[in-house]
Amino acid sequence: HLYEQRGQDRSTIGLIAAVSVADYRAGLIKVHEQTLAAREDLFAEYLDTIGINAEPVLLCTPQDDWAHIVTPLLKSRPELDFTTTDRMRHRLWPIEDQATQQALTEAFAQMPALYIADGHHRMASSARLAEMRAADQEHPSAWCLACIVAPQQLYIYNFDRTVEHLNGMDEEAFLAALRRVGHLEPRTGAYAAPGVVGVRTRSGWHSLELPAAEGASPAERLDCAQLGALVLSPLLNIHDPRTDPHVDHVPGTDGVTVLERRVDQGLAAAAFHLHPVPFADLKAVADSGGIMPPKSTYIKPKMRSGLVVYPLEAEQGT
Repeated sequence: HLYEQRGQDRSTIGLIAAVSVADYRAGLIKVHEQTLAAREDLFAEYLDTIGINAEPVLLCTPQDDWAHIVTPLLKSRPELDFTTTDRMRHRLWPIEDQATQQALTEAFAQMPALYIADGHHRMASSARLAEMRAADQEHPSAWCLACIVAPQQLYIYNFDRTVEHLNGMDEEAFLAALRRVGHLEPRTGAYAAPGVVGVRTRSGWHSLELPAAEGASPAERLDCAQLGALVLSPLLNIHDPRTDPHVDHVPGTDGVTVLERRVDQGLAAAAFHLHPVPFADLKAVADSGGIMPPKSTYIKPKMRSGLVVYPLEAEQGT
């Protein structure tokens, strides 16, 4: 099926399809996040119990050289067309034309890999289910429900950080410590760019230029990784942002006013505003076999659970 999600000043088109868990195990569906075995087991048991997959994994193709094949469908009447309470419009078209199907098959056969944008645990649990059931390629549970989009249809937002303390430093000492990390200058408002992090303290905004990460891996070169390695860990004693209760992650979609309010109201000692990770950087991390730091990206579109349902049981008699 062709799927379109439109609203909130953005639109996305993608393919709703099933992807092979064998391709995932073979590394043809690439990852950039670490999964937890306990969650994989839990989700696999859930899928095994309910017998359906109702929440697609969001995948991205390396390029958009296939999208032109399906865009003519957008001019036709969809099978489903409705708006949800978040003011997002959803439209769905079955792709029944054999020539279109063949063109898509040929286009995807040329792709070296697909990339998980959102849903690492869902993908891993589908693979775990296939192993539990010893499913061959003909069985539905050897496949995972997915929405596949092109890079231009993927919206990658930043994740900002707030911290509760300055590790015993006052603001002046903290800013002095940041100057030893990289070039720091005051700003009249929030500013972030590749290699530059916005820093908000009680006195206002500053921009911190991070030093070049020579010889680092693609994952280590990310601004959020550099912030952790150069500021959060050595200066603020925050070594594991995934579990440390003194750091909070704020989706970039919330806006910098959330950061300013937390600092001004004393709910945070400082805040860090980061530039969104480009898809090319996400792809480089996945291609290198690396893992991105936690809360590196906030990705849309978010898929509605139950919008489409994929049965995981073989039809009786087959």
